Amino acid sequence: MLLDSGLLTICELVNIAEPGNKPLQKLNPLAQQWYGERTIGYNRQYAAKSVNEQVDLLVRIWAEDIRPRIGHYVIVDNETQYRVDNVTLTADEDGLTVYDMTLARLENHYDVIR
Repeated sequence: MLLDSGLLTICELVNIAEPGNKPLQKLNPLAQQWYGERTIGYNRQYAAKSVNEQVDLLVRIWAEDIRPRIGHYVIVDNETQYRVDNVTLTADEDGLTVYDMTLARLENHYDVIR
């Protein structure tokens, strides 16, 4: 299986404000991975709609340095930001361990800690 759709960055949302100040949240990059875009099936799409969620992208990454989790954020190709709504640990066609991540596009982007 090829993971050649592009490069994504997995991030966590952190509050960088000084104690006592108004919260200031930014994305803190945790890891970069190559990803493969997957087809979003009808069952996944309808399951999301039943709980008022939207599936905008389904990607597959290698299970390597980081374990992505629900609530992380992803920046795809240094551009579009998504929230991770679901993570499934599975195996690809060759039996290698991968993560499938269901992503929802953010309407308002966060600044990124550089």
